[in-house]
Amino acid sequence: MTRKRVDDSNALERDGEDPFAPAATADRTGRTINWDAFSHAFVPVALRTRAVEVSIATDRDVYERSDPVAVRVEFRNRLPFPIRLRTDSPERWVWAVDGATAASRLERPVPDRPDAFSFARGERKRFSREWSQRIRIAEDEWEPVDPGRYALTARVNRDDAADRGLVAATEIEIRE
Repeated sequence: MTRKRVDDSNALERDGEDPFAPAATADRTGRTINWDAFSHAFVPVALRTRAVEVSIATDRDVYERSDPVAVRVEFRNRLPFPIRLRTDSPERWVWAVDGATAASRLERPVPDRPDAFSFARGERKRFSREWSQRIRIAEDEWEPVDPGRYALTARVNRDDAADRGLVAATEIEIRE
Protein backbone atom coordinates (compact mmCIF):
# COMPACT_ATOMS: atom_id res chain seq x y z
CA MET A 1 0.00 0.00 0.00
CA THR A 2 1.41 3.31 -1.06
CA ARG A 3 0.69 6.33 1.06
CA LYS A 4 0.75 9.70 -0.48
CA ARG A 5 1.55 12.71 1.57
CA VAL A 6 -0.58 15.83 1.26
CA ASP A 7 2.36 17.96 0.26
CA ASP A 8 3.28 15.43 -2.46
CA SER A 9 -0.18 15.80 -4.01
CA ASN A 10 -1.54 18.96 -5.51
CA ALA A 11 -4.44 19.11 -3.04
CA LEU A 12 -3.42 22.46 -1.64
CA GLU A 13 -2.76 24.07 -5.02
CA ARG A 14 -6.16 24.98 -6.39
CA ASP A 15 -5.22 27.35 -9.14
CA GLY A 16 -3.42 29.60 -6.72
CA GLU A 17 -6.50 30.15 -4.54
CA ASP A 18 -6.58 29.97 -0.78
CA PRO A 19 -8.03 26.51 -0.03
CA PHE A 20 -9.78 27.82 3.09
CA ALA A 21 -11.45 30.86 1.51
CA PRO A 22 -15.18 30.62 0.80
CA ALA A 23 -16.11 30.03 -2.80
CA ALA A 24 -16.62 33.25 -4.75
CA THR A 25 -19.88 31.99 -6.18
CA ALA A 26 -21.43 30.86 -2.92
CA ASP A 27 -25.21 30.64 -3.26
CA ARG A 28 -26.64 32.52 -0.31
CA THR A 29 -30.30 32.31 -1.37
CA GLY A 30 -30.76 29.10 0.55
CA ARG A 31 -29.99 30.95 3.78
CA THR A 32 -32.61 33.68 3.52
CA ILE A 33 -36.33 33.47 4.07
CA ASN A 34 -38.76 34.99 1.62
CA TRP A 35 -40.81 36.76 4.32
CA ASP A 36 -43.38 37.93 1.79
CA ALA A 37 -44.24 34.35 0.82
CA PHE A 38 -43.88 33.16 4.42
CA SER A 39 -46.39 35.67 5.77
CA HIS A 40 -48.77 34.93 2.91
CA ALA A 41 -48.65 31.22 3.74
CA PHE A 42 -48.83 31.44 7.53
CA VAL A 43 -50.67 34.65 8.43
CA PRO A 44 -54.48 34.23 8.32
CA VAL A 45 -56.36 36.23 5.67
CA ALA A 46 -58.34 38.05 8.37
CA LEU A 47 -55.14 39.35 9.97
CA ARG A 48 -53.54 40.24 6.61
CA THR A 49 -56.54 42.30 5.53
CA ARG A 50 -56.77 44.06 8.91
CA ALA A 51 -53.09 44.90 8.68
CA VAL A 52 -53.53 47.10 5.61
CA GLU A 53 -54.97 50.56 6.20
CA VAL A 54 -56.47 52.43 3.23
CA SER A 55 -56.95 56.20 3.12
CA ILE A 56 -58.03 58.72 0.50
CA ALA A 57 -57.84 62.51 0.72
CA THR A 58 -58.23 65.57 -1.47
CA ASP A 59 -56.51 68.94 -1.23
CA ARG A 60 -59.83 70.69 -0.44
CA ASP A 61 -63.41 69.83 0.51
CA VAL A 62 -65.07 72.38 -1.81
CA TYR A 63 -64.19 73.03 -5.46
CA GLU A 64 -65.33 75.53 -8.01
CA ARG A 65 -66.68 74.06 -11.19
CA SER A 66 -63.86 72.90 -13.54
CA ASP A 67 -61.14 73.08 -10.86
CA PRO A 68 -59.10 69.85 -10.93
CA VAL A 69 -59.46 67.64 -7.86
CA ALA A 70 -56.14 66.35 -6.51
CA VAL A 71 -56.66 62.89 -5.02
CA ARG A 72 -54.13 61.19 -2.74
CA VAL A 73 -54.45 57.50 -1.88
CA GLU A 74 -52.35 55.68 0.67
CA PHE A 75 -52.08 52.01 1.64
CA ARG A 76 -50.12 51.18 4.80
CA ASN A 77 -49.03 47.89 6.31
CA ARG A 78 -49.45 48.35 10.07
CA LEU A 79 -47.54 45.16 10.94
CA PRO A 80 -43.81 44.69 11.55
CA PHE A 81 -43.59 41.93 8.92
CA PRO A 82 -44.42 41.78 5.19
CA ILE A 83 -47.99 41.25 4.02
CA ARG A 84 -49.31 40.11 0.66
CA LEU A 85 -52.98 40.44 -0.30
CA ARG A 86 -54.62 38.57 -3.15
CA THR A 87 -56.20 40.86 -5.76
CA ASP A 88 -58.74 40.02 -8.45
CA SER A 89 -56.53 41.33 -11.25
CA PRO A 90 -53.06 42.76 -11.88
CA GLU A 91 -54.62 46.17 -11.19
CA ARG A 92 -53.93 46.08 -7.45
CA TRP A 93 -56.15 49.00 -6.41
CA VAL A 94 -58.85 51.19 -7.93
CA TRP A 95 -60.37 54.58 -7.26
CA ALA A 96 -63.87 55.74 -8.16
CA VAL A 97 -66.15 58.78 -8.28
CA ASP A 98 -69.70 57.93 -7.21
CA GLY A 99 -69.05 54.30 -8.17
CA ALA A 100 -67.55 55.08 -11.61
CA THR A 101 -64.15 53.38 -11.55
CA ALA A 102 -61.42 55.86 -12.51
CA ALA A 103 -64.24 58.32 -13.30
CA SER A 104 -65.38 56.21 -16.25
CA ARG A 105 -68.63 54.44 -17.12
CA LEU A 106 -66.80 52.21 -19.64
CA GLU A 107 -65.63 48.68 -18.96
CA ARG A 108 -61.91 48.67 -18.32
CA PRO A 109 -59.69 46.27 -20.26
CA VAL A 110 -57.99 44.67 -17.25
CA PRO A 111 -56.92 41.00 -17.37
CA ASP A 112 -59.22 38.72 -15.41
CA ARG A 113 -56.56 36.88 -13.44
CA PRO A 114 -55.58 37.13 -9.80
CA ASP A 115 -52.43 38.82 -8.61
CA ALA A 116 -51.07 40.13 -5.31
CA PHE A 117 -50.50 43.47 -3.62
CA SER A 118 -47.33 43.15 -1.52
CA PHE A 119 -46.12 45.34 1.34
CA ALA A 120 -42.82 45.31 3.19
CA ARG A 121 -43.01 45.59 6.96
CA GLY A 122 -44.51 48.95 7.89
CA GLU A 123 -44.51 50.05 4.24
CA ARG A 124 -46.64 52.93 2.93
CA LYS A 125 -47.61 53.08 -0.74
CA ARG A 126 -48.78 56.50 -1.89
CA PHE A 127 -50.48 57.35 -5.17
CA SER A 128 -51.77 60.58 -6.69
CA ARG A 129 -54.51 61.07 -9.24
CA GLU A 130 -56.22 64.14 -10.63
CA TRP A 131 -59.91 64.19 -11.42
CA SER A 132 -60.96 66.79 -13.98
CA GLN A 133 -64.60 66.82 -12.79
CA ARG A 134 -65.59 64.81 -15.84
CA ILE A 135 -66.96 61.30 -16.30
CA ARG A 136 -65.90 59.25 -19.30
CA ILE A 137 -68.96 58.09 -21.24
CA ALA A 138 -67.31 56.91 -24.49
CA GLU A 139 -63.81 56.15 -25.74
CA ASP A 140 -63.36 59.73 -26.84
CA GLU A 141 -66.05 61.57 -24.86
CA TRP A 142 -66.04 62.98 -21.35
CA GLU A 143 -69.04 64.66 -19.75
CA PRO A 144 -68.66 67.41 -17.10
CA VAL A 145 -70.38 66.72 -13.78
CA ASP A 146 -73.03 69.00 -12.31
CA PRO A 147 -72.52 70.95 -9.08
CA GLY A 148 -73.21 68.82 -6.03
CA ARG A 149 -71.61 66.35 -3.63
CA TYR A 150 -69.47 63.48 -4.88
CA ALA A 151 -68.03 60.47 -3.09
CA LEU A 152 -64.48 59.47 -3.98
CA THR A 153 -63.38 56.00 -2.96
CA ALA A 154 -60.21 53.91 -3.10
CA ARG A 155 -59.96 50.20 -2.44
CA VAL A 156 -57.80 47.15 -2.84
CA ASN A 157 -59.01 45.46 -6.02
CA ARG A 158 -60.87 42.46 -4.62
CA ASP A 159 -64.57 41.60 -4.40
CA ASP A 160 -64.60 41.45 -0.60
CA ALA A 161 -62.71 44.73 -0.08
CA ALA A 162 -65.64 46.45 1.65
CA ASP A 163 -66.28 43.46 3.94
CA ARG A 164 -62.61 43.33 4.89
CA GLY A 165 -62.15 47.07 5.54
CA LEU A 166 -59.95 47.62 2.49
CA VAL A 167 -61.92 50.67 1.28
CA ALA A 168 -61.66 54.35 2.12
CA ALA A 169 -63.94 57.20 1.08
CA THR A 170 -64.11 60.95 1.19
CA GLU A 171 -66.68 63.44 -0.03
CA ILE A 172 -66.23 66.68 -1.91
CA GLU A 173 -68.58 69.42 -3.02
CA ILE A 174 -68.55 71.13 -6.40
CA ARG A 175 -70.08 74.59 -6.56
CA GLU A 176 -71.21 76.69 -9.50
